[in-house]
Amino acid sequence: MRMRNSTAKKTIKPRKRKNKNVKRIRVSRISSAPKTLRILGVKAGLAASKKLRRQSSVSIQNVHAEFTSWYFQSVNKSLPYGQVRQIAEAYQHAFYLKKKSTNLPILLPLAHSAAAVVSASDEEKTLGAVLNELSRLPLQEIIVVLNGCSDNSYDLAREYPLVTIIYEPERVGHDVGRAIGAQMTTADTVLFTDGDIVIKAEQLAPFLYAVDRGVDMALNDLRSYLPSFANQDAVTRLKSYLNSVLNRRDLGASSLISVPHALSKKCIQTIGYPSLIVPPLAQTTAIQKGCTVEVAASVDVITKNRRRIGNVGKGNSVEQMIIGDHVEALSSLLSTLRAEAEEKTEASFLSRVEVARWRNAK
Repeated sequence: MRMRNSTAKKTIKPRKRKNKNVKRIRVSRISSAPKTLRILGVKAGLAASKKLRRQSSVSIQNVHAEFTSWYFQSVNKSLPYGQVRQIAEAYQHAFYLKKKSTNLPILLPLAHSAAAVVSASDEEKTLGAVLNELSRLPLQEIIVVLNGCSDNSYDLAREYPLVTIIYEPERVGHDVGRAIGAQMTTADTVLFTDGDIVIKAEQLAPFLYAVDRGVDMALNDLRSYLPSFANQDAVTRLKSYLNSVLNRRDLGASSLISVPHALSKKCIQTIGYPSLIVPPLAQTTAIQKGCTVEVAASVDVITKNRRRIGNVGKGNSVEQMIIGDHVEALSSLLSTLRAEAEEKTEASFLSRVEVARWRNAK
């Protein structure tokens, strides 16, 4: 009896995809820029590359100016940030001929001037990287507030052409530094960050774009990085509580305490420069005075936060200071609400003369 060859060739049918539309569904959920605009971006990038390459030197400011001019002439639409980035990347790849580099400028169409304020204290190990990322953005200046620095931060900051240094020999704190820096710049949009946390320019750009489009205060949305309410610390709960009292539950625990954030010059002038020294109070005042406050993007600064003697452990000095700032903000808010309530109550009562006229009326 002849045995059947066990090595006979088998016909393997191709595996069918269970759902052919899965990929299309996923793509459709992403808000992508129109293909025509991305193609325009590529063509404009190539044309700008040919134009600027004729010059002896091409600065990042030249590239920013060329892109912004083209964008407002050719696109001239108020698009979501994600779509703007796609158009800008198409332009950028064409301009640099798809050169792969992490130091390419972030092309961002801003209709108004922008600056950054960096507060630093003995942070030379990270300050250079922070300034490198800020230098990739379309900023007119970078204000670096050095408070109580005894390291090489001053010499390091001087190496960057856009940097203006404010030196405070005594340690005044990050919040005071931000208030000082904000008062020094003339820019329409002010981006705030710290010298001890390196944040990529791609993550900072949405805050600038949000304010440029009309938001007065663009905050960092930390909700996706926070534990459940039962496991949150006192500071996080206070942030949420203050927003709740202000009827802004949509902000969650977003606060001016957390960098990065950006403010319009109009908003800063409305709430007053000194109020920036107490971030929760500044946020409260801004909302009360009708400033537009929104979250712009989510940046994880919780795990990257530098551990210091004063901010480690339950009940540390930084935590107590932040709690005190929230108490001050809540106290101010309650005083304002009480005054408004009393004013309405007084207005609702008739004077004795008015009551007499009403009673004797025929």
